[in-house]
Amino acid sequence: MLQMSDEQLRDDIEIMHGTKDLSTYSKVLCIYTRDPDTFKVHAVRDMQKAIFSQKWDKFLDILKRAKVKEVRAIGFTERVIKSEAIEKFTNLANLAVKVTEFHRVGESQIRGIITTIEDENEFNDWMVEHILEQARVNLDESPCVSSGDSFDEKFTNYFADNLKNTTSKDMWEMGGRDHFLEKVQYFTNRYLTIECILPAFPCKSSNVDKVYGAVPDKGEELALRRLIAATQEVKSFYPPGMKIWIVSDGHVFSDCIGVDDDVVDNYTTKLHELYEKLAIPGVDAVGFVGLKELFLTGDSIRKFDEFMVHDVDLSHHTGTKICEVSELSRQILMKGFDTDDGRLRQQILIAGHPRLHLFRGFSRFMMDDLSHLEFFQKSSRKGFKKVVSKVAFEMIKRNDAYSNLVELLFPHHMRFSIHAHTNSGPKFGVKIISNHQCKIVKSLDAQEEPSFEDLLHIPTPWHNCVIKLQNVYYLAKSKVAVDAIESGLYDGHWKEGGDEKDVGGHFVVNKSMCLQKQA
Repeated sequence: MLQMSDEQLRDDIEIMHGTKDLSTYSKVLCIYTRDPDTFKVHAVRDMQKAIFSQKWDKFLDILKRAKVKEVRAIGFTERVIKSEAIEKFTNLANLAVKVTEFHRVGESQIRGIITTIEDENEFNDWMVEHILEQARVNLDESPCVSSGDSFDEKFTNYFADNLKNTTSKDMWEMGGRDHFLEKVQYFTNRYLTIECILPAFPCKSSNVDKVYGAVPDKGEELALRRLIAATQEVKSFYPPGMKIWIVSDGHVFSDCIGVDDDVVDNYTTKLHELYEKLAIPGVDAVGFVGLKELFLTGDSIRKFDEFMVHDVDLSHHTGTKICEVSELSRQILMKGFDTDDGRLRQQILIAGHPRLHLFRGFSRFMMDDLSHLEFFQKSSRKGFKKVVSKVAFEMIKRNDAYSNLVELLFPHHMRFSIHAHTNSGPKFGVKIISNHQCKIVKSLDAQEEPSFEDLLHIPTPWHNCVIKLQNVYYLAKSKVAVDAIESGLYDGHWKEGGDEKDVGGHFVVNKSMCLQKQA
C-alpha cells in the first residue's frame, strides 16, 4: 500500500479560494409547527444560534401583524419581517427574514420555516417548500400526556448499557446524557414510538481485501438482527417501542469510493429483501430511506427544474459509472446543504485542528481502498496521491452536507452514528453488531478485540465479512480468511446464505486436518 505524509496530503489539495456559503441550509433560522387558529406552537427547532423558541410569544405578535402573501405552490404562504424586528431573535444584523408556512393535506397543524432573505433564487424557493413538505414533523401535533413512569430515563439507560459505543474520550456523563435525555422526551412526553435515524448501510466497499462481494451478507444480517432485537427490548419497558430509520448514504459517496451507482442500487434492493426475511411479522421495527427518496419524491418534485442545479459541477475521480438520477440527487444535496465557504481548506492547514485529524483519517482510509481499483493501476504514485487528497476533501464536504440535510428533515429524531463520537450530542455512536453476536478480530490466531479508536469508524459489515470458526462468528477483513486458507493452516470456503439460521453468506473455516492430527 502506498504511504504518504500528512504534509504531502495537504500539499496535494489544490488551492481553493474562499467562496460565499449560498446554501439553503445556512439561511434556515428556525423550523416549527403551530396550531392554525391559536398560533400555539407545537414544536420548534432553532438553528444558527437563533432563539425563537425562547421568545415565541414575542415573535408571535410580530408574525400575526405581518402581511400574508400567497405563493406559487398550493397550500404555502409567505410573510416578510424587517430586520429591525427580527434582531432580538438572532445574532444577525441587517437581514430581513421570510416566514414560509405550509398546511399539509391530512394534518391539522401548520408547518413553518424562517429563513434569511439574501441571495434569493428559484432553487432556494423550491428547497424551502421541499423541506416543509418532507420534514418528519407530522408527530408534532400529538398532545403531551402525563405519565408516572420515567420512560425517558429508562430508554436513556438502555441506550447507554446496550447500544452506545464508548471511546476513551467519551463525554456521555459530561453533558451527553442530558442532551440525549432531552431529545428522547419529545417522544416519551407524547407516548410515541421513539424514532431514531442511523446513516448507514451504504454499499459494500470496493476493497476486495475487506469484503467478499457487492451484496449484503452475514454481516448485514447480524446488524439487522441486532437492530430488530433492540426495538423489541425497548418495547418490553416502553410499550410504544422504538423504530430505527436506516438513512442510506450510499449515493452520497459512491463515486468517491469507487462504486458504481447501479451497484449501490442493487445493494439497497438486496438489503431490503434481507430485512423482509428477518422482520417480525406485523412489527414495524426498521425503515429505509436514501438520497433519492429524500429529494425526488413528494408533490414538490413536480415543480423542480434540473436547470436549477446546472451550476453544480461535481468532480468524479474514481472512474465509476454515474446514474443521472443519482447525480441529480447529489447536485441537489450540495447546492442546498454544502456550507463550506473555504474554511475547510484553511482548517486542514492548522496543526492539531479537528478537521485536519478528520482529513487525515479519510485520506488514510481512501488510500487503502482506492489503491485496489483497476482504474488506478496505471496511475503514477504522485498522481494517485493527488486523487486521494481530492477525494478525502470532497468526502468531508459531502458528509457535512448530508448531516445538514438529515438535521433539517429529521429535526426531532434521535441521531445515531456508526462513527466514533464523544457522545456529547447531537450524534451518538452505536455498535451495530454486538460482541455477543460476533467477535471483532484482526487475525484468527490473535482473537483479542483490537482497539479501533483511531480509525474512521466502528467496524461495519460493509468494510468486513463474517468468518465462522468452530461455530463462533468473527468479523474481520476478507483477507484474514483468504490468507488463513491459502496458508494451509485452515481449510475453508465461502458459503452462500439461504437457511434460516444463516441467511447471509460468510466464510466457514476450520483448522486443517494435518494440524488437528499433530495436536
